[in-house]
Amino acid sequence: MTFPAWSSFLTGLDPGQHGVFDFTQKVPGRWGIRFTNATDRVGDSLFARVCGAGGSVLALGMPATFPPESLEGLLVCGFDAPVSTGSDARSASDPSLYREIASRVGPWMRPDLDEGAKADAWHERAVGTLLDRVDRKTAFALAALERMAQRGRSPDLLCVVFSESDTVAHHYWRDHDPLSPRHDSGASPRRRGAIAAVYERLDEACGELRRAFGEAAHCVVVSDHGFGGASRRVVHLNRRLEECGLLRRATAPRVMAPDALARRARDAALSLLPPKLAQAAFRRARPAAARLESAARFGGFDWAATAAISEEANTQPGVWIALAGREAQGAVTPADYERVRREVIDSLLDWKLPDGAPVVARALPREEVYVGPFVERAPDVVVELALDQGYGLSLVPTPWAERSQASVRTLGEGELAGGRGRGMNGTHRPDGVFISSHPELEARSIMDVAPTLLHAMGIPQVGSDADAPQAHREYSREEQQAVAARLRALGYLE
Repeated sequence: MTFPAWSSFLTGLDPGQHGVFDFTQKVPGRWGIRFTNATDRVGDSLFARVCGAGGSVLALGMPATFPPESLEGLLVCGFDAPVSTGSDARSASDPSLYREIASRVGPWMRPDLDEGAKADAWHERAVGTLLDRVDRKTAFALAALERMAQRGRSPDLLCVVFSESDTVAHHYWRDHDPLSPRHDSGASPRRRGAIAAVYERLDEACGELRRAFGEAAHCVVVSDHGFGGASRRVVHLNRRLEECGLLRRATAPRVMAPDALARRARDAALSLLPPKLAQAAFRRARPAAARLESAARFGGFDWAATAAISEEANTQPGVWIALAGREAQGAVTPADYERVRREVIDSLLDWKLPDGAPVVARALPREEVYVGPFVERAPDVVVELALDQGYGLSLVPTPWAERSQASVRTLGEGELAGGRGRGMNGTHRPDGVFISSHPELEARSIMDVAPTLLHAMGIPQVGSDADAPQAHREYSREEQQAVAARLRALGYLE
């Protein structure tokens, strides 16, 4: 998943060591969330190591890097930077240099695509937008290389993140894969060839960047995860917990539950307002975005009768135990904690699809998945969904208003493209890619990449200081709204 994976890429550390697990983090002691940023991450970054050794860096589009760290060169943060109308100088480590480059070729990123994919003919138009976006990012990188050379400090490390391969796979896998259970046999040639077209354009971009940087230099292509197709089924984890007697909804006759109110207000803005107005509304909304998301995830439950609950975040499938003394409203005593956690795991492993296949591949105590001082930031039970005949199941929030809805739902014909409440038609896989121009460079895990690159650059491996956190910085209220709007537009928040 994006935030922890790229943070492990940067630091060479396990999420339990660097502290970043998702776009959001449950607030200790209460049923609420906050949005995470780079100051939640512990450990020296790859970029800081290079600069600390006397080098310079050009790093463009890396997620989980806002606020940008100070370094020699230029870092432009990724899509999570809280500027919902696109990149600007606030997203850059050197605002002056960023403005110089942007004045020539335009900003690094523009709000040119609402990835909620709600508009008619969205899939026909979005292919061209993605290809143009690759070209614009390549032009920005080339202009940055040229300007840094003019300043007399060409970068020793160039790192460019292209998110277009992720976007095209999320939205066009069913068109690309004729065996997909969501396949649309009537898709146009443009849609069927979308993934190949984006990858071909990315290959061309790599060639341009190599020629500009110097083809003798080491070149590596790495992804933060792999991809595959989505099943026609979506699953509701909290409904499963309810079915097993581990969770109970609060009863409030004639009054809409807090989470339903929050979702309705949020979804109304998303569906009724044009994208720019919706983003502006979220930036100015009260309460703050974190409160809205907290109410959507944790509102409307009978805490006295709830032993376990999931945030139902597809980016971090997991279950929290309502532990007394740790949570403000906790029904599980410390003496019962391990028994309840085992009951949760057993209930998830016994969860079946209609054909008898498992819903969950693995459900493990967090201590068996992560190591390090920040393991407690992960849910008590970490969940890996199973594949449904080779295709990924999507975890989406339980539709509590539909009391008859079971914990597994098969999508109708009109829902197969994906979107809110239906999951994307392409989903992440754990195995990504590592391609190197030099055969001696190898990495078996994303945590191996930073040490491998540092070794190739001749920078001594002194060990990342995993015990020295940055000064923590919370997002302002306006920044929360902007980040939430960006994540919704990208489909990461339901």
